[in-house]
Amino acid sequence: MGRPADLRSGLAGPHQPPHNRGVRLELRTPLCEALGIEYPIVCAGFGSAAVPELAAAVSNAGGLGVLGASGMEPGEIQRRIANTRNLTRLPFGINFIIAEEGDEDRSFLLDQMAMAIAEHVAVVVLFWGDPAPYVERARGTGVKVFIQVGSVAEAKSAADAGVDGVIAQGIEAGGHVRGTTSIWDLLPATIKAIDPVPVLASGGIGDGAGVARALRAGAQGVSLGTRFVASDEAWLHPAYKLRIVQSSAQDTVLNELYDVWWPGAPHRTLRNKTFAEWDAAGRPPTGERPGEGTSIGKRTIWNGERADWPRYAIGTAPPDFDGDIEYAPLWAGESCTVVNDIKPAIEIVRDLVRDAEAALRG
Repeated sequence: MGRPADLRSGLAGPHQPPHNRGVRLELRTPLCEALGIEYPIVCAGFGSAAVPELAAAVSNAGGLGVLGASGMEPGEIQRRIANTRNLTRLPFGINFIIAEEGDEDRSFLLDQMAMAIAEHVAVVVLFWGDPAPYVERARGTGVKVFIQVGSVAEAKSAADAGVDGVIAQGIEAGGHVRGTTSIWDLLPATIKAIDPVPVLASGGIGDGAGVARALRAGAQGVSLGTRFVASDEAWLHPAYKLRIVQSSAQDTVLNELYDVWWPGAPHRTLRNKTFAEWDAAGRPPTGERPGEGTSIGKRTIWNGERADWPRYAIGTAPPDFDGDIEYAPLWAGESCTVVNDIKPAIEIVRDLVRDAEAALRG
């Protein structure tokens, strides 16, 4: 793994480590030992919806919870880490999107990274950019650095930069998508290319059978987003969660429709009114789309501010969003086919573990 595991990372609060409950050897990988977790199941840090309650619940269930913190000021990051530690004594991570547009962005991201390191989170998970400056900042601190990538070339570059782990993201993934090929093609190629750097699988995996398939293919773990969107703890509008469980892979579409605040970044969403009206208008370019420049409603953002949400803007719909959910971006991966209920995150992890074990034994 590169740097040695720091099992103190993320430890505080009333809950006891899960290891005394007995270890299920079928799911143990070197990643589990390195991170001090029981199962190689990671909850993706999907924006501000991956709140302390969700990260702590996943960690308490034996996986690795990950806070979403992209765009957040260091003070808010510190607060969310503290809130997570009030709910778990177990390791957890934090996610930053590192798409940079200049020196100001780089400086802000390094400040975010500095806060995560100062708070000794177990893992910083990066996405969409060059990890080298952030790996260098974390070197020798005991904080591990993972990055999610969409190609073998990107994985090789990350490994050369010294990351502790790579998350290979297939085109099946929901939200912003770096991958351009299926996870089942990308995963083995990535493992071969950067061995011995650990590789996790992401995209199109939402049940125990998918977890088992990834581990059989050589992954040391899985990172799941869509499955945990449909959890009680995710800070998301209930109608959005319901759409996830009612949908299948055929209801998702890879597009670049939601480009306000982040242009040129492909993403997978559910088809909705925004997509249907744009499609019916002949798929016009940015600047000529139906309803462009209008608000789809108000929502509370990470800093507590109540703000208008522009049509075609990125973001997630929180529980207090007051507009029509069918105009909001409904990020979802193809794994929504196997996501059929909304339940507490601890039950989701238990289901994944039980079904993955059964598949591995079978």
